[in-house]
Amino acid sequence: MNFSGIPSRAKLEWNQWRWSCRSRRDLRRYSNWISSLRITPPEVFVGPDLPYGGVRGHIRGIARHSSLNTEVVPNGAALGGLEKFSEPLRKRFFDYQPSGRPSVHSHVIPWFIDWCQVQQSHGCPWIHTYHLNYFPEHNRGQALRPDQVAINQALLGPARNANIKLSVAKWQCDWLSHEHGIETDYLPNGVDVLACNRGDGSRFRNRFRIADPFVLWVGRNDPVKNPGDFVRLAQEMVNQSFVMIGADLDEQRLEEEWGLHRPGNLMMLGASSSAEVQDAIAACQAIVVTSYREGLPTLVLEGMAQACPIVAFDEPGSREALGDGDFGYLAKMGDISSLAEQVHRALQDEKRPIQARERVLEEYDWRVVIRKLDAIYRSGSF
Repeated sequence: MNFSGIPSRAKLEWNQWRWSCRSRRDLRRYSNWISSLRITPPEVFVGPDLPYGGVRGHIRGIARHSSLNTEVVPNGAALGGLEKFSEPLRKRFFDYQPSGRPSVHSHVIPWFIDWCQVQQSHGCPWIHTYHLNYFPEHNRGQALRPDQVAINQALLGPARNANIKLSVAKWQCDWLSHEHGIETDYLPNGVDVLACNRGDGSRFRNRFRIADPFVLWVGRNDPVKNPGDFVRLAQEMVNQSFVMIGADLDEQRLEEEWGLHRPGNLMMLGASSSAEVQDAIAACQAIVVTSYREGLPTLVLEGMAQACPIVAFDEPGSREALGDGDFGYLAKMGDISSLAEQVHRALQDEKRPIQARERVLEEYDWRVVIRKLDAIYRSGSF
């Protein structure tokens, strides 16, 4: 509607009406979703369904692979994802009491941790999985943002009251125990090996018209993911081609936020779907991970599943996934020369990638992990 020449009050009333319609529509969708849960009660509630990242993949992997009737909160098909699950709807969700005593499984977000604790008081077994607390590296070494502080407080406070507490990494089990007195059991991230096996390098190369062998980085424009050091690596290795896949990453952001210019041997492709990432892994010579912190990095495990050489900075999560370097290569943190050296070594290696795939099949394959998790859901104990 064109509001030129119309008093501002009319604009305000129009906008209020629009938001009212949207709110009513969202409330109707929410009510229909809750009605469906009452008709077919889930055995497990897991959530919340984050908009991106490894935790999102973990939650969706549980729903995809579990043998139990599992409901992801909020239901994306019904409500459109977490960004549509507004605060009023979240508050209304606390009035919903599931029938029976389903398992409730929380990850990361404080309001869902609080909801699970409420359900625990009604006799539901509560499982909480620790992925990665926030560290100074998540905010360029500066004080954490208020939302990051709130999440840490929830993880170190209410989440410790869960009946079963799981960590996706062994290093994190030790850190939580020694630093915060929280005892957790180890259950790693799962990897969808079948989806990894469907990766098609030719499809990726043809789509983006890439002829040269290349080294791959996948992530997002986030301080802890540290895309700047991958760009510096490309500047260092001028005779090697590089491809960067990442949300909110382009030449302008590279210059404004990282003070770097894209070298000619680096192609930036922006965000890609999970299937496209698997195609990229299948096409590349090696994967480089420049993260300052990881819980247990899904990308590393997916690359290992495809028998792709992996080079990562030596931080606890990547070190654990790569078996202290037995299944990949670890570079000194922030040292571009060390990173380049390890990439050269990885490109010559044909043995470790095969062993790395075997490691994934034995320990990280969802078909292995989900059996243990389903047993927890059924018994209420680890």
